[in-house]
Amino acid sequence: MQKIGSPYKAKASETKIVDEEELIKAKEVMGEKKYQQEFECDWIANIEGAVYGDVIAKMEDDKKIARVPYDPSLPVSTSWDLGVSDHTAIIFFQQKAGAVNIIDYYEERGQGLPHYIQVINEKDYIYKDHFAPHDIEVTEFSNGKTRREVAYQLGVRFKVVPKIPLEDGIHATTMTLPRCFIDVDHCKKLIDALRHYHRKYIDKNRMFRSKPVHDWSSHACDAMRYLCVGLQEINAKQSAPQSVADNEYRII
Repeated sequence: MQKIGSPYKAKASETKIVDEEELIKAKEVMGEKKYQQEFECDWIANIEGAVYGDVIAKMEDDKKIARVPYDPSLPVSTSWDLGVSDHTAIIFFQQKAGAVNIIDYYEERGQGLPHYIQVINEKDYIYKDHFAPHDIEVTEFSNGKTRREVAYQLGVRFKVVPKIPLEDGIHATTMTLPRCFIDVDHCKKLIDALRHYHRKYIDKNRMFRSKPVHDWSSHACDAMRYLCVGLQEINAKQSAPQSVADNEYRII
C-alpha cells in the first residue's frame, strides 16, 4: 500500500494504460517537453535550463525523495544561507553509512540571527556541525560584531564554508545529491527549489547564462550548495595531513 505523503508517479510508459501508438502521436503533437510533463510525470521537463533537473528526476525515480524520518540515534547537522532583509534558509541533515538524509527545512525572512538560533534550539535534535557561508564573518554596524561571533555567544559554533567559484559549488552539489535522501513532507520547499533553480536562455547568443537566475529558489539551493561544499571540505580535511587541514578549514 502506498504510504500517505510518499510520492507516486504513474508514468504512461510504465502503466501501459494508454496505447503506445497514441503516446507516439501525442508526443508529435505536444513536443517532447510538454509530453514528458503530461504523460511521464516529469515536472522538471518544462523548466528550461534547470540546473539540477536531471539529478532530481533520477532521485525521484530511485525513490530518494520520500519519507525520511529523523533517526534519534544520530546527530543532526545544519547548513545555512544567511540573509538579513532577505531570506535565511536552514537545511537539517543526518549522515549514515555514506548517505545524507535531509530530514527538515526552515526558511524565513526579515528576522535576526537570534530568531533562527531559537528555531533550531526548539527542535528535539542533538547537533553536530553547523555550516555557514563566508559572509558570516561580515561585521554588523549595529554592534561591531560579526554574525559568527553573535552566534557563538548564543551557543552555535559555525564552520565557515570556504568561498569557491559558483560553478565549483554547483558541481559539488551535483556530485553529492545522488547520495542524498530528502524528506518529502518536511522539505517540500527545498525540493521545489531544487527542481526550479535554473539558468536563463539568451536567444541572441543561443546559450544559457553561466550564473543561475536569482529568485525564490536561490536561498534553498545556496544552503544546499554550502552543505555539499562543507561535506567536501570535511572529507578533504580528514584525508589531508593534520597541519594542512587545520590551515584550510577554520573552526571556532
